[in-house]
Amino acid sequence: MAYVNSRSSSASIFGRISAFFGQLQADANRRVTYRRTVKVLSAMTDRELADIGISRISIEDVARASVKAQ
Repeated sequence: MAYVNSRSSSASIFGRISAFFGQLQADANRRVTYRRTVKVLSAMTDRELADIGISRISIEDVARASVKAQ
């Protein structure tokens, strides 16, 4: 006897759609964090950046690293 479970395939589709939109939201959050970090660090003086051990040229690298840490 054959049994077809249509609920599992539809649940799977909804799960994949949900995961897709969840990933989009996570990506958007990472972009916001990256831009905010670059903005804040760029607004600092060279002296303030030196105090925290960051050179002006490495601001984007630090912002990228902060996003990867999430």
